[in-house]
Amino acid sequence: MFSCSFGPWTLEFTREYRIVQDATTAVVIDDERTALVLVSLTSNGNICIERTYYAMICEIDAAAHKVTFHVTDDIA
Repeated sequence: MFSCSFGPWTLEFTREYRIVQDATTAVVIDDERTALVLVSLTSNGNICIERTYYAMICEIDAAAHKVTFHVTDDIA
């Protein structure tokens, strides 16, 4: 499991990806330079999942401040 910190949140992925982020926005990019996930933080620290790749689903654990992303090909 690959993870990275994003503000008070932890983003977890089943594969390792490149993540480009600043204080309020993060973009997750694969080896083919496809943007898989775009997330942002609201002013009060909540996470906003702006976009995900069409074959990606996510599980959100608000109590643990963790979001786990899965590619549906990995699940099937």
